[in-house]
Amino acid sequence: MTRVDDYKNALRLAAAELATLDPAKTAEKAGANWNGSEISLDFMARSVITGPPNYEVRWADQKSEEEFSLTDGVLVLHYLLGAKGLGPSGELVAYRQIPGGEFYFQAFHRRAEIPLTGVFGHKPGLFTRAAPLLAGQPRPDLGDEAAIFRVLPHLDILLLLRHGDEEFEPDGQVLFDKTIVHYLNIEDVAWLGSALVYRLMGLTKGL
Repeated sequence: MTRVDDYKNALRLAAAELATLDPAKTAEKAGANWNGSEISLDFMARSVITGPPNYEVRWADQKSEEEFSLTDGVLVLHYLLGAKGLGPSGELVAYRQIPGGEFYFQAFHRRAEIPLTGVFGHKPGLFTRAAPLLAGQPRPDLGDEAAIFRVLPHLDILLLLRHGDEEFEPDGQVLFDKTIVHYLNIEDVAWLGSALVYRLMGLTKGL
């Protein structure tokens, strides 16, 4: 089975499970909106729509030539399935501090933190200009450049950079609100963190 087939299967399974639940209660616990036929919620600072019976996921303003990615669809549906009604705690943890994260940390580091550092670490100010484009809230108290992003209604991710000097290379880090363990599995957490980084990288053109 290919990776694409895996994601399609994950979508089908998640949609089938969501179809057995009360969509109004699901939306409430997820911090989303239920209008009687559809669930709407923000994902990466953009409105997403899904709902019964098939729980197909799409952007609210999706253009005709645009597709909603399979990985993003899995993240949204898994978030809805895992929703417990818990808001962000304000306590941030590294990926390796999440149960199971130590085993996958090196892969996550290569996928998310090294690219974050590579694009923004040697260009002071670029991250600060890009972060508001994804509704990032500046957190200068946590790094030379840092911002926290509400990637889903109850989930926050912090991206931070430490500028290098003559002695140390620049360093980037991705931190998660600890409540993420109640919503997503460890692989989903990795995909969500890297998705945020790559979206932000994609917004740097022209900045």
